[in-house]
Formats: sequence, structure tokens, C-alpha cells
Amino acid sequence: MKKSLGYQTTVDFYNCNKNTINSVSTITTILETAAKLMNLNVVNTTIHQFSPIGISGVIVIKESHIAIHTWPEHNYVALDFFTCSTFNNLEKGILWIQEQFESDKIEQQFSQRGFLEKIH
Repeated sequence: MKKSLGYQTTVDFYNCNKNTINSVSTITTILETAAKLMNLNVVNTTIHQFSPIGISGVIVIKESHIAIHTWPEHNYVALDFFTCSTFNNLEKGILWIQEQFESDKIEQQFSQRGFLEKIH
């Protein structure tokens, strides 16, 4: 693996529980608990409820951030994890989130960001 400044994992959660993914308090609890399960250090949490439905939010962590966007009308959640170091327990956190969302299908993508060999 090439050396880079950051590591990003994006996760698509399908067929989620509509009520769960449209509750600010539930989303906040799920993401902050998942951060702890992944040994990440939460600095600040900002979650916004759209009208009539949908949520966007970010959790700033010492290691970088977790971002979420929900579409309850489609039972879908897009979640991004970005860190300046490799993740510990990432899969454990993702599986736990999947259980909380009651999602029966997820898709993940991993990428490295800011390759050091390209920085002058």
C-alpha cells in the first residue's frame, strides 16, 4: 500500500428502517457509539434534520471525520469515514451500524487520499 495522508471508506446501506434513519437523536447515538467501537475520538457532532425528511451530519473526530446522509423515502444511507491513520475495528463498527439501521445490504469502497509521492 502506498503511503498517503488519508484513508476513506464509503458505505452504502440499503433497505434501512425508515424511522431509525430519520431520527436525529438515534443517528447521533448510533454514530457516536460506532466511533467508540472503532476507537475513534469524537470532538464534535453536528446533525441536521431536513423537512419533511432526511438527515445530514458530520462527526468531527481527532482522526478526521464521519459524514452521513440519509434518504428515508428510499430507505438508504450514505456514510463516509475519513481518517488520517488506518482504522481500527472499522468492520466491527460498520456491522454494528448495519444492525442498528436494520439494513439487509451494504456496499463498501476504500480509497487512499493524498499520496505522498505526488506531493511536492
